[in-house]
Amino acid sequence: MMRIFTNLLPLVAVGVFLQGCYTPAPAHSPEKTVSPSDARVDFSDPVLNRRQIFLFGRIDQRVAEMTIQKLLYLDGKSHDPIDLYIQSPGDTAQESLLIEHAFRILKSPVNTWTFTGCNSGGALLLASGTGKRRAFRGAVIILHGLTWRGSPPPEYTQPFQDDYMQLWRKRARLPDSWIPFAFDVHHIVSAEQALEYGIVDEVIDR
Repeated sequence: MMRIFTNLLPLVAVGVFLQGCYTPAPAHSPEKTVSPSDARVDFSDPVLNRRQIFLFGRIDQRVAEMTIQKLLYLDGKSHDPIDLYIQSPGDTAQESLLIEHAFRILKSPVNTWTFTGCNSGGALLLASGTGKRRAFRGAVIILHGLTWRGSPPPEYTQPFQDDYMQLWRKRARLPDSWIPFAFDVHHIVSAEQALEYGIVDEVIDR
């Protein structure tokens, strides 16, 4: 027994030495930095590869990144039309404008659709489609001026406001009394009115 214990001592000593030299990895080691869209866009998605994109919910940075990556991916595959289905209350002004600007660099026409309606930046994207723009009958579309979190200085917000209103002048035929949009006024538009005002090109029966 003593012999076995004596033979094990060198091994134990080596183990203690190695343990003292070993620095364990932190419990929460930093991972490779990736954008949210890198982590979540599934380019093998059969719906995406049918050239269909769903933009549902609020338009924040993550949604804008994912939408633009999908648009660029499909445009790189071919220049056939892309169908973008929009069901959104809008949200962040910059991100809505960013997606609209992405439309301009694509060679593929972007058909825009809304089922029951969209608001604010979502409505702008509907009107900004570079292919056919469609709303289902019964959809409600709400237009209003840009709003901001906090109180950013006017020199920061004014270029976005000007770009936003210029896009509406270009993409639709709104009443002169609406422009520029007041912050506290919401213009509620039916699908039929959207067709009349040039926000969409066609109203689809359910």
